[in-house]
Amino acid sequence: MVIDGHSHVTLPIEEHISSMNKAGIDKTVLFSTTFHPETSVNFDEVSTSIKFLNDLLAGKKGSMIEARKKAASELASAIARYPDRYIGFGAVPIGLDLQETLQYVSDVICKNSLTGMGEFTPGSGQIHLMKNIFCASQEFNNLPVWIHAFFPLTIQDINEIAALALGYPETPVILGHLGGCNWLETIKLVKDVPNLYLDTSAYYSTFVLWTVINEVPSKCLFGVDRPFGDLQISKDTILRLANTAEISDAVLGGNIARLLHITE
Repeated sequence: MVIDGHSHVTLPIEEHISSMNKAGIDKTVLFSTTFHPETSVNFDEVSTSIKFLNDLLAGKKGSMIEARKKAASELASAIARYPDRYIGFGAVPIGLDLQETLQYVSDVICKNSLTGMGEFTPGSGQIHLMKNIFCASQEFNNLPVWIHAFFPLTIQDINEIAALALGYPETPVILGHLGGCNWLETIKLVKDVPNLYLDTSAYYSTFVLWTVINEVPSKCLFGVDRPFGDLQISKDTILRLANTAEISDAVLGGNIARLLHITE
């Protein structure tokens, strides 16, 4: 079973399902989104979308509670249409107090039967704001936590995430994009922290991807990050770079199937 462990709701939904069929992707762990860059029709619209994304990644957009709830509703609708193809992760605001966080997770994540929380996009220096997210994970049967770990996060931020993961050893923590430019140090962290995993989407280079998946194959989860990645190219790259079929099988689906208890 091939599982894309990280893509966002893209419109139209049927086009995504068609792309999955063509690329041989059996299931997708689908994430919500507060904007849709794939609907851009010219460079100016792309520029506007990327400006929004950069501000979001820098932590400049605040909690965006209403926008996140709307995105969660869109996500739940997509999953309801294709429950055999989609598994959902839902965004949760950071920086709320513990009771507000628990209520939000109950109302948005649990009531929509979502499997995990994320994608979290804290700005550099904001990892401490995620403490209540980890508390909520523990409260709700150790929901997996998926964190964007490319720019603008630094290795100090990633070290702080690893420290949180150590403090909550039953919570699976997925670091997005192999840690970005900090991939070498991040490999060492996932070796030391049992509940820390790496997503392969938006890899820094094919050399980096080759190094990581063959060094820590049991800790790598295949991700496409649609609409920013292409399903077929992403899958083919793993197949080309994996040293053995056992490694490609683990990365492309085996690892995340075990982590999220996904069956046929």
